[in-house]
Formats: sequence, C-alpha cells, structure tokens
Amino acid sequence: MTVRRVGILGGGVSGIALAAHLDSDVDVLEKSSMIGGLCRTISEDGFTYDAAGPHIMFSKNKEVLNLMIGVLGPNVHQNKRENRIFFKGALVKYPFENDLASLPKEDNFDCIYGYIVNPRAHETPENLAQWSYVTFGSGISEKYFIPYNRKIWNYDPEKIGLEFVSRIPKPPMEDVLKSSIGIPTEGYLHQLFYSYPTEGGFESIVHAFAGRIRGDIVTSWSVAHVERAGDEWRVVSTTGEERRYRTLVSTLPIHELLKVWPDAPPAAVEAAKKLRYNSLVNVVLGSSEDPGHPFTALYVPDPEIVFHRLSFPKAFSTTCVPEGGYSVMAEITTNAGDGIWESGDDELIERVTSDVAKVGFINPERIVYRRVVRFLYGYPVYDLDYRRNVTAMRDAVAATGLHLLGRFAQFDYINSDVCVERALKLADDLRDG
Repeated sequence: MTVRRVGILGGGVSGIALAAHLDSDVDVLEKSSMIGGLCRTISEDGFTYDAAGPHIMFSKNKEVLNLMIGVLGPNVHQNKRENRIFFKGALVKYPFENDLASLPKEDNFDCIYGYIVNPRAHETPENLAQWSYVTFGSGISEKYFIPYNRKIWNYDPEKIGLEFVSRIPKPPMEDVLKSSIGIPTEGYLHQLFYSYPTEGGFESIVHAFAGRIRGDIVTSWSVAHVERAGDEWRVVSTTGEERRYRTLVSTLPIHELLKVWPDAPPAAVEAAKKLRYNSLVNVVLGSSEDPGHPFTALYVPDPEIVFHRLSFPKAFSTTCVPEGGYSVMAEITTNAGDGIWESGDDELIERVTSDVAKVGFINPERIVYRRVVRFLYGYPVYDLDYRRNVTAMRDAVAATGLHLLGRFAQFDYINSDVCVERALKLADDLRDG
C-alpha cells in the first residue's frame, strides 16, 4: 500500500490552506461532497450567502491578509463596515460605546456616568461579566454588553472566562466622552475596512487556495477509523477504503475525531468531554424588495428577539442577491435541549420573519426565499475551565504526533485569518520536519 507523506482530515479553510503550502505528497480527505467547511457558501434562486454566517477578510497580520486577498486575484473588492446595534428601537453605531449620543437621554446619562464613576474600575476581573463592569461601568454593561454576550454565547457571562477579551479593544476615555455628546468617533479601526470576494461568496477563497494544491483533494470521504500503526497513521473510510500517512493532520472537530480514534489518549477524551460549544442556526430570508440601507450587520441584545445578529449579504457584494432583490441572515446561537435546536424549519422561519419585521428590515409580504441552515459546531465557549481543559486535550493529542489545526480541532474561537496563519506555521513545521 502506498504511504503518502501527509494526510489532512477535513477540507475547510484550514486544511485547504495547509495543503496549498505543501508539496504534492499530500491528501485532503473531506466528508462532504464539496470543500468549504464553516466557510461554505450557498447559492440558490439568485441568493448567495455564507452558510455559517458572514465571513470577511480583515486581520492585524498584514502578511496573511495580503495572501488571502492576493490568492483571489481579480475576484475581490474592499468595503467599509457599517454595523449598527438595535437598542430600544434606535440604530446605534457599533461599537456601542462609540455612539452613546444615539441612546435615549436617560440611557446615555446612565452609560456615561457609570463609565466615569465606576467603583469597580480597579477590580481584577475573573469572568467576562466582571471584565465588562471594570472596563465599561454598569450602564454600558447592563444595557448592552452583558445582554448581548448572554445571547451570542447562550451562556451566563459570569461563567465565561477572559480568553476572548483580548479581541475587544478597550476604548480610550476621550472617545467615550465624545460619543456621549455626539462627536463622531470610530472604534475597532482594524475592522473598519474589509475585503470580500466579488463573486461566489467567501467559499471562493477556499477554492482559490485549492487551486494551488499539488496533491489530491478527495471529497465524499468520511472517516470511520483512525489509528497509529507503527510509524504510520492508518485512516479508514466508512466504505472500508484504507489510506496510510507518515504525518496526519486533523481539522475535524475534536469531538468527532475522538469518536473514530479508539486508541486516543484517555486524557484527551476526558478533557474534550468538558469542552463546551454552541451550535448555530441561521435563517435566510430573500426579498424581491430592496430597502436600500447601507448596513453590513445589526446586533440585537434584546432577549425577546430570537436572533443575536442580522447580516445583509448584499452589503458584502451586490452579486449576492438578484437584481432589485435583498436578503437578510438571522443568526441564532443554540444548544441541544434549549428548544431552538429542536424547532422545525417552518417554525423557525415564522418566528424569525416576525422578529425581523419588528426591527424593520424586511417586508414579510415581499419574501420570495426562505432557508434554514444548521451547524452542530458553531462556536467554542470559553467557560471558566476552558484553558485547563483545552490545554490538557491539546497536550495529550500532541504527544501522539497527530497535529490539530483549525477552530474546532484546536477548539479555539478563531477567524479565518488566524486559521490561515496557523496553517502557514504548520506547513513550515512540516516542511522543516
């Protein structure tokens, strides 16, 4: 039997980007009939959208960003982010603390007073809720930050650790004061402008990297068994096909890998059982009527509205909707047993349609397209025990020589730019090895 140098399980952006930077002695094995993973794009009836929620290209790592833009060739353009927060019927500029003047006056006062007169400012936070109080004060925390994060994580912010806060820029006091009296400021400047494929949705970048692969991509290849066999890795499909590799890289969700790896380290199995994740349900509504607004996304902290965010595919590229058309994607974080995950598609569409109408972004009578997309693995959750458990899992797997790569393999809430960044680093390590 031929033994190839590198086998990569999973054809999402991580696995494909890795393979694109290795030699020809590599296989990518993908369960689905198409590559893409969490970066998959759906095109139906003239409507195009990123199935797991909108992906955009921005990064603090300019080398990686330039690579992602460059691989697309002419199929890319740049947009400016125009995000808003739906708060008590008003559209507040994102981030919340940069547009306090758009709030009702009493709420504006509560936010700026709590920010300036903050008895908790010198505390050492131990969880996400405490961090919010220390950073923003009670007004901003209780009106927006904590309710919104409770929705997006589907978990109590007092039980969420601090791993994610490094991605949240701390606003300068000058900007918050300006925003309270109506002087425009911008937050999250590194995300203000972003790039996106002109045609084909974000999946286009996965296919662009795939075009550089010199090895093989095998789709409809579902892994049923993984084992270490001497100096090799033996991988068997659900149809009984066997392949062997000197080096094995898994981009599969760690929980799925461990199901097909009977000899996995017990420490990895035990630690993975304690790693919490959220599922994701996205409801897409397509309309024959374009309201003409410029917004990219709308954040919704209101607990009575089922979705935490709306995104608008036409804002990413005009090719994402039919001429004169328009669409919205409602993103809902969920978990098995909470009632949302168990809801039927028709029920979800009805509820989302009603809630979208409440915020005023679609006319229910002009809807011509409806689709529900579900992802069992949506977001890793940084609970208070996350760091201990994820470290134990990774260390145990690494000791076997198997490499983990990607959001749910490494169990880390990373965006596509970091997926590519880590793929490049692993490619360098494998070439050197």
